[in-house]
Amino acid sequence: MNIKDYSYIVEIADQASLTAAAERLRITQGALSKYVRRIESELGSPLFYRHGKRFTLTPIGKLYVDRGREIIRQDQLVADGIQKLKANGADAIRLGYGMGFADFILDRLLPAYFANPGVRPVSVRESSSAELIRDTENCDLDVCLAYVDSFRSGLTYVPLSPARPVLVVPDDSELLDTAELKSGYPYPVVADDRWLDEPFIRIATLTRSGATAQAYFDRIGKHPVNRLYVNDVRSALGAVYRGLGNTIVMEPPYLRNSVAYLCLPEGTREEQQMCMVTSKDLDQDESLIHMQKVVRLLYGYIS
Repeated sequence: MNIKDYSYIVEIADQASLTAAAERLRITQGALSKYVRRIESELGSPLFYRHGKRFTLTPIGKLYVDRGREIIRQDQLVADGIQKLKANGADAIRLGYGMGFADFILDRLLPAYFANPGVRPVSVRESSSAELIRDTENCDLDVCLAYVDSFRSGLTYVPLSPARPVLVVPDDSELLDTAELKSGYPYPVVADDRWLDEPFIRIATLTRSGATAQAYFDRIGKHPVNRLYVNDVRSALGAVYRGLGNTIVMEPPYLRNSVAYLCLPEGTREEQQMCMVTSKDLDQDESLIHMQKVVRLLYGYIS
């Protein structure tokens, strides 16, 4: 017996009529009559007394209906609970990434992922690389894009590309006119130290980008003119978009039209490895496998 069996018998009991119950259930009276006969045959006992067109419960029928109502109620509670969990992303792939990656995730990765019909929804989280890797290890994330300093035995790492610190400037910055293309650098290299005299957006050193920028300044023994202090990369990039100054971040994988990247002289010393990280204990379904393929494709990864 299933929920449908119980719901049909309960409806007949509520209506005391096969005809009325069939109308409410939107099935034919003949089909409903067959349901009743089948269930009574399985139980080996009638559920209803028939008085012409009127149906009343037998003692066994009353027990069946009472228990059936409880089963239907519990089934609805389970369904409601599942929907509430889904509303909070319980059925989603849990994707983590650094705060400088929002444009790449929203403009490139997710559109490519959702181009495949039927994939699971996605729940996203921005955080530091250390927290992302910890949460992936604890199975609080399914996959993350993070800077990796060391490798942990319970995790799987797919190297994506090394990231170097870049100077992010508005796309109309005069620094672009004097920057020089050099072999071994993916972007033009700033020609001199004049950029240090321009307004600078300083990112807190608790972030990977902020700590890397601080290490670079300490190494060259020079510091910029700080105009704005922010706690995260996303805020710093937003400030550059709006022309408030320049900033240094670990190279995000996607360049927006409103800004430009410039390489720093000897900036490769602070180069760091970006990886896609998953747990070895994670059961991977088709949607998660598809997402990882999309990440590899967008990064130009070759296995």
